[in-house]
This record gives sequence, structure tokens and C-alpha cells, in this order.
Amino acid sequence: MKNKNNKTFLRYLFLVSLMVITVYLVLKSLDISMLSSVVGMVRKEFLIVGGLAILFYIIIEGIILQMIINAQYKLKSSFMGYKLAIMGFYYNLVTPFASGSQPVQIYILSKYKVPLSKASGIITNKTILYQVVITIYCTIFIVSNASKLSYDLNSVMPLVMLGLSANLITFIIGFLAIINTDKVKSISYKIVDYLVKFRIFKFLSNKKSSIDTFIDEYTESIKFFMKNKKLLVGTVILTIIQISCYFSISFWIYKAFNLNGYSFIYLLTLQVYLYMAISPIPTPGNIGANELAFFTIFKRVFPQTLLGYAVFLYGGFMYYLILILCGIFTIFAHYNMDKKFKKA
Repeated sequence: MKNKNNKTFLRYLFLVSLMVITVYLVLKSLDISMLSSVVGMVRKEFLIVGGLAILFYIIIEGIILQMIINAQYKLKSSFMGYKLAIMGFYYNLVTPFASGSQPVQIYILSKYKVPLSKASGIITNKTILYQVVITIYCTIFIVSNASKLSYDLNSVMPLVMLGLSANLITFIIGFLAIINTDKVKSISYKIVDYLVKFRIFKFLSNKKSSIDTFIDEYTESIKFFMKNKKLLVGTVILTIIQISCYFSISFWIYKAFNLNGYSFIYLLTLQVYLYMAISPIPTPGNIGANELAFFTIFKRVFPQTLLGYAVFLYGGFMYYLILILCGIFTIFAHYNMDKKFKKA
């Protein structure tokens, strides 16, 4: 228990340190002498639209989860999807590689008497749905705009390609697993056996069972959606809308500064590049990486004098707003759950 508390303390200490460093770097880039004129310039209605976009992003996550829950296991609670969504976002933002949300969501479902296999299936299906849709979504935007943007974004293109490659490889392996599960497992074992010969990959020596689990879960998830075509179409459409809401934030910040010249689609495309550039970086909620990448990718979009303020607002929307909203809800949810199950 003590060891667990120490790990939790160190994780939050690391997170707070990242926050402080990030805020310091962003504030350092601000021209404080312009603060009053920038505040007067900013159009509040576009910031409100940005806030609503984030709210819709969270709400749609809850709707999709509720649809999957209803298709797999009938729960009395009509708001379980929203509870899982909000708490999932919070743990995504405070754990490296967003690794904390799925275990917590499975734990919550199990508390409500959902069998572990069903709980794991619900969360796996939601995770794979999102990963497949966002991989295809981002691939279309990156491939169709690579020739136009590669020169302007040459400093971050290696990270963009790395992030895109990692997502595509996962997608392709999952697709091939549906066609021939045993063959994909066999090839995966051979690759692992080859990699563990190198010292840097020794940690993979005991990961074969994890590979089996991933391939089996991916295959079962795809089969589940193929049997429920109406659910598949509905959740895919909602996920596209959800991703678009999330990626639209940079446009609303752009319009808030009363700027013109770049279209919604262009800024959405830059946001896609930013997402892929930071996806391989393991900091909680990509804090720090998000802001630094924004400086590089959007430097031609925002005037130099406004770029620091744009980054400040961007970090506020993409990290701190979600963290605060979901964090407050998560604290109350844990308190109410503890109270409820202690009585039970």
C-alpha cells in the first residue's frame, strides 16, 4: 500500500512539475505589454464556441459509450456512459500514454456488477473504435496535404510520420488478424524473438501473452461491430463529429483573435499534424509537447506577437479545461461510489 501511495505521489509530482514548466515557458513567450490590448481584442463569443466544442467532445464520448454498453450489457443506469467518459478523460490526462483510463473504466463497470469479460469487452470495443476512426481520419488529412505542408512543417514531419506509422501498423496488424489470427500471432512471435536479441528490446521477452490478448480482443471487437452494423455506422459518425469538435479548437482561437486568411479545413489539417506529432510522446495528456508543437506548427498562422497568447489559450482548452471539469466530477464520483458501496 505504501509503495502504491509513493508511486501515486511521484506521478502527480511529475505531472505538476510538467504543468509548472509548461506554464513558465508559455508565459515567457508572452509580450506582457500587449496584455490589455489583447484582452480587448479577443472576441469572447468564439472562445465560448471553443468551450462548447470541448463540452460536445466529452458528451459525445458518453453517448458512444452508452450505445456500446446498451448493445453488450443492459444496465439500469442511463448515465453510465457519461460517467465512464468523464472519468476516463481525467485519467487519460494524468497518466503517461493515457494508460490509466481503461483500467479505471473496467473497475467502475465491475463495481456495478458487470462481469469482467463484458466490462473488458465494452472498453476494448470503444478504444478500438476510436483508434481505427482517428487513424483513418488523420491518414486522409495527412496524405492529401503532405505535398503542400511538408516544407513548412519539415521540423516536425519526422514525429508526424512516426506517429502515423505507429497508428497504421496497429491498424494493419488488427486488420490482418481478422483474416488469419494464428498467422499474425506466429509472425508477431518471430518478430519479438528477433528483437529480444538486442538489449534495448529485452523487455519484450515476456510480452507474448500481451500480444495474444491484444490480437484476440481486436478480432473480437471487429466481429462485434460487424454483427451490429447499425451500431457501427452510428458510432463511427459520432466519433468523426467528436474528433472534428476536438480538432476545431485552434480555428476558434484563430477567429477569437479576429484573424482571417486561413480556412477551417486548413487549421483542422494543422491540428491533425499536431496530434500525430505528439502522439508518440508519453507525457500525461501530452502536456508540454502539445504547447511546443503548437509553437512550431502554427507559427505561420498567428502573428508573432499573438502566438504566445494563442498557445496559452490552446493549452487552456485542450488540457486544463478538460482536466478541471473532469477532475471535479471524478472526485465527486469516487466519493459517491465509495459511499454507495460501503452501504451495500
